[in-house]
Amino acid sequence: MPKGGTKLSKLTSKGPEAFLRLLSVSTFVIGLGISSGLYFIPIWAEILGASYLEIGMLGFMRALPYAFLPALIGYFLVGVNNARLYLISPTIATIFYALLSLIKGVPEIILAQLLMGLAFVFYWPVGETMVASSSTPRNRVRAFALYSVSWNAGFLLGPSIGGYVAEKFGIHAAFWLSSAISAAAIPMVLLLREPAVLEKKVSDEKKGGVDFSALRLAPFYSMLAIQSMVYATLLVIFPNYAWRLGISEFYIGTIFTVFSLARLLSFLAIGKVLRSQPRFAFTLASVLFAIPMLLIAFLPSLEVFYVAVATYAATLSYFTSMLFNAITHSAPVEKYGFVVGVYEGIFGLGFAFGPLLAGYVSEAVGLRESFILQAVMASAMAVMAFASGVERRDSTG
Repeated sequence: MPKGGTKLSKLTSKGPEAFLRLLSVSTFVIGLGISSGLYFIPIWAEILGASYLEIGMLGFMRALPYAFLPALIGYFLVGVNNARLYLISPTIATIFYALLSLIKGVPEIILAQLLMGLAFVFYWPVGETMVASSSTPRNRVRAFALYSVSWNAGFLLGPSIGGYVAEKFGIHAAFWLSSAISAAAIPMVLLLREPAVLEKKVSDEKKGGVDFSALRLAPFYSMLAIQSMVYATLLVIFPNYAWRLGISEFYIGTIFTVFSLARLLSFLAIGKVLRSQPRFAFTLASVLFAIPMLLIAFLPSLEVFYVAVATYAATLSYFTSMLFNAITHSAPVEKYGFVVGVYEGIFGLGFAFGPLLAGYVSEAVGLRESFILQAVMASAMAVMAFASGVERRDSTG
């Protein structure tokens, strides 16, 4: 067999390890394409005359598909080739950024965010479902970490690259760059072949014969809703906040590169965090989500922003890994698509209403006050962790 044929056979292998490696590569490229232009959309909208409420609408419209479609896809499309669903993400991202480069009005930019929302629907939820179904309970945390490192690496490099291009050649050039990189991911996804070896190991995923109920996951989902609202505010409102303070597009990009770098590095310590008691871990996350919001509000400077977003990002890695482990631990394999879909749907709802609320507060009261509000909301997660009985649920589950 020719040498090139041997490589291709390895790339398209149905073995779980080979599949996860190729999935991680394609995930990195898609993340790189999406993030190269993502953080400059609100700035472009403000240049065109958008109010902060309209900038909040950007996040709301982007999150609408993500709020409702992941759970439906996970529930109704059981048995469908997830690798082919994954192909939809880079395809839509390619179209979205090409369109964005041609749009000249704020209402059109807001409406176009629905396309990016669809790209996200077929990116994280489908990718996470493939990770869960292609790994055993024993190695799932490691598989999820590899997957997370991959997309975080893309989001690490993308903002700085896009920021440099935007500053040197204009924001539209960053959008065209995103479109080209997203298009480059399409042939990689076409090589994916889902492994079938774990599909029948349902017995390994059941927990002592306990019937699955999504209501058992309510404490985790409720904390996720708050966290996603805070996260969305950071992504949608913060770039304009920093830009108003005189920070250039390039340095705004480096802030989000630091964000992704902190997320990537923090996955090295995930195992220790997952061995922590859930109530303590979620309470600590609540505090570490609130502090960066207060730093951004009261000590606005480039150096403080680097520290704040790095702290938030590292905490976010711990929090999301805890949640992913919890929801898949409690569900049989045939429910993975559904519980991951609900997880991502709730995340989408937070992303929809978080920027809308923050945009309204920014417009009515002030930008700083919107971050104070996020700190208060993040602190509420600690109360929910104590009140939910999550420690008892985990020990008996």
